Amino acid sequence: MDFKTWWYDAKSTKWQILIGTILITVIFIGCFTYLETYQFEDWKYSAFIKSMIGILMGTVALGVITGIIIIFQSLVAMDREKNQKIFDERLQLYKEFSKQTMGFIADDILEVEEREKLKVIEKEILMIASSETYEAWADLYLEIKKLPSSKNEKEELIKTNDNKPSDELEELVLDISDKSFDFVNSCRMDLEIGSISKDIVKASKAENRKEIRKTKKFTVNDFKNYDVWLAQRIQNEKKDAITKEQQKIHKSIYDYVNSEFSNQISLNYRFHTVAVRVDGKKFLNISLRPESGGYGVSLYLLRSDIHNYQYPKISDFGGGFKPARNSKRGCEYYQIVQIKNFTEEIAQQIKLSFKMRRDKKTLLKESHPNIDSILQIGTS
Repeated sequence: MDFKTWWYDAKSTKWQILIGTILITVIFIGCFTYLETYQFEDWKYSAFIKSMIGILMGTVALGVITGIIIIFQSLVAMDREKNQKIFDERLQLYKEFSKQTMGFIADDILEVEEREKLKVIEKEILMIASSETYEAWADLYLEIKKLPSSKNEKEELIKTNDNKPSDELEELVLDISDKSFDFVNSCRMDLEIGSISKDIVKASKAENRKEIRKTKKFTVNDFKNYDVWLAQRIQNEKKDAITKEQQKIHKSIYDYVNSEFSNQISLNYRFHTVAVRVDGKKFLNISLRPESGGYGVSLYLLRSDIHNYQYPKISDFGGGFKPARNSKRGCEYYQIVQIKNFTEEIAQQIKLSFKMRRDKKTLLKESHPNIDSILQIGTS
């Protein structure tokens, strides 16, 4: 590197000050030592010359030290001004995010124009946010982009392929709510306000989820307990559509989950499924439908990177595998369908799905380069 370029490089300024201070100290200590030890010839002006040299050296030293102080003060002032500008920009951006983004998704629809505005916000966050805050934003942004673009698409999202109500939109909205808390908490760190404790964040997320479920009208129902849910399942289907054997298998899986994870999980009974969550996040659906036009007893589980997001190898359970939907939505899940035998291998996959959600493992995303081959959409 050219010496002149290096010397005026702002990144090396602190090193310049340190090296310069050391050099000046060494030189002047050496010079003063020389003056102290050198025996001048007996000359009537020697005392004057000696004092003049000392004064000149002292003056130069004072000037250099004063220059270093001025440079240091200038650097501090520049850093303070830069940090203040960054703080102001970050504060304005984060406030703008809260105002616009929350307004965009209030109706659970993200229209084309709103998507374009979010892209602009993303670039601004990328420009001035810390890497941690941008990662939190990216996680939130990926969830927001999954919102439907219109009312018709929203209606499609809340239905499964057999036109039965689905809780997918509710799950998406709740995930957005959780990730919003994480993003705001990261913003606080950027602004040096201090992060909120994990316990408080966890409690706030849970409370906000309750409020969302109370105020938003998702087309899903909840039931008091398993017996009430099972009774409506049998009643809503045609006579003998759900067999005694299916009820027995479904109940055995339900009892296993309750026993294995005890107080670590929460349950929601939704039309044809029992949704199982850990820390408010779903990791399992235990579904019960007729086999004619449905999948009998089936499970929705998280795809694991242990299997490279492919279907696990399970034998002797009587059924097969399917993607969660015939699209990339919900790609983090897969289905085990038409279960005739609840085997230990299936139990292990339930444990794996629980562990992935609890430990916040990496889930499959639509942006994965092999998403089409992994989902096997349109194949049997």
